[in-house]
Amino acid sequence: MSILRKAIYLAAAASIAASAGAQTLHSSYFLEGNNQRHTLNPALAPDSSGFVTFPLLGGINISANSNIGLGAAMQPRGNEMVTFMHESISSEEALSRFKNTNIIEANLDLNILTVGFEAWHGVNTIGISVRSATGLYLPKTMFEFLKNGQNPTGTTEYDFSDLSAKSMNYVEVALGHSHRINDKLKVGAKLKVLLGGAYAEAHADDVRISMSDSRWQIKQKSSLIASKGMNLVTDASGEITDVDFDDFGVAGMGGAIDLGAVYKINEQASVSLAVTDLGFINWKNCSYATNKNNSFEFTGFDNIAADDNPDGSNDFDDAADEVWESLKGMVKYNSDGQKKGKTTMLYTTVRAAGEYGILKNKISFGLLASMRLGAPKMWTEVMATANFRPSRWFNAAVNGSWSNVRSSVGAVLNFHPKAVNFFIGGDYLLAKYSKQFIPIDAAKLNVGLGLSFNF
Repeated sequence: MSILRKAIYLAAAASIAASAGAQTLHSSYFLEGNNQRHTLNPALAPDSSGFVTFPLLGGINISANSNIGLGAAMQPRGNEMVTFMHESISSEEALSRFKNTNIIEANLDLNILTVGFEAWHGVNTIGISVRSATGLYLPKTMFEFLKNGQNPTGTTEYDFSDLSAKSMNYVEVALGHSHRINDKLKVGAKLKVLLGGAYAEAHADDVRISMSDSRWQIKQKSSLIASKGMNLVTDASGEITDVDFDDFGVAGMGGAIDLGAVYKINEQASVSLAVTDLGFINWKNCSYATNKNNSFEFTGFDNIAADDNPDGSNDFDDAADEVWESLKGMVKYNSDGQKKGKTTMLYTTVRAAGEYGILKNKISFGLLASMRLGAPKMWTEVMATANFRPSRWFNAAVNGSWSNVRSSVGAVLNFHPKAVNFFIGGDYLLAKYSKQFIPIDAAKLNVGLGLSFNF
């Protein structure tokens, strides 16, 4: 198995197992009783005298973004599901469900411990979290190749150069401060120290296939970057023979900042703005591997004998072995053994919101616009929420969201009696699923829960 395929499988497996940018539920942005809103806007730290999250259960968020679903690969025909490659599905119908770049991203945000307390004329938070962001990016031409193959006449060409996979995993240590300037304005900031755990990136820089009746030609140029913890094993010539997943530790260092503000227009209305995860990680001692300008050309077998030779050899077998060895050479990666650094930016999120309350603020209506910046795609979303505060110990919210992935609805419940604070919910709960609970349409998921104690 090639090193590039291993890296892609690693990223895909990490996506399925866990799921940049996982945060506390957007649905909870306007819930005043929620102790974790400061992760969305550092100015929204709770006004209680202090709190501490339950270790490992203080905040668990799993999120995913994908512009395709199971419905792109599997489609109903009668009483059964068939793949998009089935002869009953036309090429036009099958490929219309895929995008130019098909994205599958998954994120995990696990709060290890957070403590909040009053000091320095404001509310402060100190938190430790584990965060993971993984993405797999597949060009539409891959699915065109699988569906159409070679055209009956002329030359058929496919370009897979946009194929890539990336996984970034790190520990975040954050110190936040929320400060009330006056009765109307509240601001907040958070400084983060980032400890890199593991980073891997595989990219097809230039991969092309050309097919005709007289010749098949493949050209490949691809690269792989891996931090400490994903060690590339080479032989004496520098050719990579295996990948060892060991020697885990601090693979990089970085920093980030969150900034936010909330302005109260009057007793009923307020507006807010926040920028989170504005920062980077510098991964040290990364291994670099390349597969440069490898090419393969097949024009057919010449002078192949139908029978075995007198010495027992077979011309066809020998020719087939030669083709196989040439193909194996296409997926060989080489490394010079040198270690170099790699700097990656975090996925920065910008949020702007407005809220208006009625019935003495027992019910309010909010509008939250979010934009996640970062390659290869910018995610945008507008979420409208209805927030209910029937008592001092219970809040709830329901929402409807519209994004450049899909539209959905969600809800969150927040129980916060005097000493305990617990929330559970999901931002995007309405979708069409298969019997195996796999999204048929484009997938968007953000679910979470958290438990903390007030003091």
